Amino acid sequence: MNRKTSILLLSGLLALLLSSCLENGESRRWRQDNEKFMASLKDSANIVPLEINDEQLAADRGVDYQAQPATGIYYQELSRGNGPIPVIGQTVTVSYTGWFYDGSQFDEGSLSFALGTTTIEGFTHVLQRMPVGSVWKVYIPYYLGYGSMDYIYSTPTIPAYSTLVFKIELKSATD
Repeated sequence: MNRKTSILLLSGLLALLLSSCLENGESRRWRQDNEKFMASLKDSANIVPLEINDEQLAADRGVDYQAQPATGIYYQELSRGNGPIPVIGQTVTVSYTGWFYDGSQFDEGSLSFALGTTTIEGFTHVLQRMPVGSVWKVYIPYYLGYGSMDYIYSTPTIPAYSTLVFKIELKSATD
């Protein structure tokens, strides 16, 4: 290996090492607090893993049940709807309020979108299991929300590693 290649390789390794150290104390605490919050949901009596009814849902749809890995999403049913459960590609209309794990609100509104597009992955997982007319409170881990980078296109900015808590009302699902 020549000197130029060695210097380039060492520079790359140094940059990688330094970038991994950039998470400051405040960011580290935020991530740890969010992870502790999600872990605490496992002990809640009325908050359950999203996949708890997947086998019944498959039977209701007349398809074979295929166990999937757990998403890490939890939910609490606040009001049970009696409408159909949407599938990927249908247009859904929802009203929602979003909070961080600490209870501070970051968003509220209504929107319509084709399920499986344009929203965070956690919304897609939730809405595929939620009957129209239902109101759920959902707890979405950071890796199914905005991930490990700050989401700057929101006011306020959504910090990296944020657990997202939403109250979602599924108003409709249409082809």
